[in-house]
Amino acid sequence: MPNHCRRVAVVCVVAAAFATSAQAQMLDARRLGMGGVATSDNGASRTANVAFRAVPAGRGTHSIPLPIGLIQYANDHPTFDTDDPDFNIFKILDLASNPPLTLSLSKPDEVSGDISIFVARDSLSVDLDDVRRAIPEEAWKMGGVYHLMAIGFGVKNFFVQVVPTIHVRNEFDLDDPLRRALRDAEPFTGNTRYGTSDEGVAQAAVAWQAGMTLRPLYRLPADANEGDQDDPSADDPRRNGATAFYMGAAPKYYWGLAYGSVRGQGGITTGDTLFGSGDPVAIDMTALTRHAAIGQDGGSGHGFGADVGGVFFYKNLELGVGVNDLGSEIDWKTTVKQHVYSDSLNEFTTTTLGKDIDFTSRIPAALTVNVAKRMGSMMVAADFVDTELKTMVHLGVERWLGMLAIRGGAYRDANGRWQATGGTGLRFGGIGVDLAVATHSRNVEEERAAELCASLTLY
Repeated sequence: MPNHCRRVAVVCVVAAAFATSAQAQMLDARRLGMGGVATSDNGASRTANVAFRAVPAGRGTHSIPLPIGLIQYANDHPTFDTDDPDFNIFKILDLASNPPLTLSLSKPDEVSGDISIFVARDSLSVDLDDVRRAIPEEAWKMGGVYHLMAIGFGVKNFFVQVVPTIHVRNEFDLDDPLRRALRDAEPFTGNTRYGTSDEGVAQAAVAWQAGMTLRPLYRLPADANEGDQDDPSADDPRRNGATAFYMGAAPKYYWGLAYGSVRGQGGITTGDTLFGSGDPVAIDMTALTRHAAIGQDGGSGHGFGADVGGVFFYKNLELGVGVNDLGSEIDWKTTVKQHVYSDSLNEFTTTTLGKDIDFTSRIPAALTVNVAKRMGSMMVAADFVDTELKTMVHLGVERWLGMLAIRGGAYRDANGRWQATGGTGLRFGGIGVDLAVATHSRNVEEERAAELCASLTLY
């Protein structure tokens, strides 16, 4: 393969990984130290539950990440030169999964080692050594819904905003014979098909959103009316013991910019003799694609959806339920094509099956349920987050000892593994410095590693 083609391939792989896995990296050290839990007064307050917007700020915080990992990256980074003998695609994939914004404290063993190939007339086996750790045991699923930086403003209980939105989903799988041959070094056999399948969708839209939040219920305890009204906790239902209920709803109109999907499969079928005089394998590949884009076939799409939520407070106990992208759908005029590879002609044949075909895409909803209990200088919190591809749980605790905060937590990640976190913070008036140490499995090997995160916090 020419050098420029290899470099382009590397860039494409990195871009795909960055667009998905990188989103899992949390840069708010206070929240990470508490297991990444979402509450109404941390970094999740504007994204997890629209009703959080109505809750008074009280002692809410704002986090500013400190990219301490860039120093480490400057001293030790992988080579992107495919001609360099130290080039390792797995290092680049790990870098894409873990942008150098946090400090790596430990890493999984590097995917390396010699690949052994054993060949005979009717036998072929491939031992990938360490590389087999990078081959998933099940279908490889990646993606999510990403709401990019919102632009808008609010007046009292009303707000409007524009939110660029991207939805990406891809599922790649190996059939059982190919997986066993690659993961277990099982010999390839004659008259056997070794195949892969891939199903992916990507869509981009701009959401124009108008929302309203309400407080239909608010009742202070009897002794709270005599409290110090200069205390920020006096009007804060998280800490003043009040009974309060807040709710919010924000309908949105989607202007679809582009949509594309592919469903395909491919494979090779071995002959009677693996290395006979004729062609040893037959190749098959088919794919069905559907697309539409502004300024091209089908033009733009149009649709509607909404974010809804509620949060209830009782004696400093918080319970919130938020649903983002509820019922979100976009209507398109799509072009559908079929692509079939001819082994005899060594080329693809593309057939247009239809143009301006009505199609409705869906932006998957995300459910967040959170609970938190504040007891003086201590807070205990948990949440449950369910999305299209993953279900996660976060648990956290925070205790303030004067100017010093001690934090701990755990979370169940997208791969179903439990990870541990811990951290501390030091506050000087309205500004603080926070550190967090956490384990994770955001790497090609899906093995546990550890990182250090730092951020400034504005109180």
